[in-house]
Amino acid sequence: MTKEELSAALEEAKARAKTDGSGNDVPDLVLRILTAASGTDTVRDALKDVKAGRALLRFTDIGRAIEFQAGAGELHAEMADVKGRGPKVDATSATWLGLLSGTIKPWLAFTRGMVIARAGLTELRWLQQVAERLQKAYAE
Repeated sequence: MTKEELSAALEEAKARAKTDGSGNDVPDLVLRILTAASGTDTVRDALKDVKAGRALLRFTDIGRAIEFQAGAGELHAEMADVKGRGPKVDATSATWLGLLSGTIKPWLAFTRGMVIARAGLTELRWLQQVAERLQKAYAE
């Protein structure tokens, strides 16, 4: 994936977030963003000093999930079962779309309870740091 593909996916997500950020196809768009991001040097560089971790990003309004791994200069995401492995982190489709496309600031999503970590605060802090780094890398 190229930076142009990432930019196109982010633009699509921003347009979608302005109209309707929910829907059964949102996880596919989020996965496209993460897959494109994983192929860009800017994103991998932004994640170099983040501790490697993983989480199961669950879309609570539609019953879908993405297995997400990031840190130590790597980023990987793939569709998964909602009862899959890893620490569970829950949010609506609109929240995941906004958070991972850059239309919702991470501090807002995490301090307002829009994202719920079933495993605990450690995963929540890690995911907030990853989201901040992703958004910073998107802007570069």
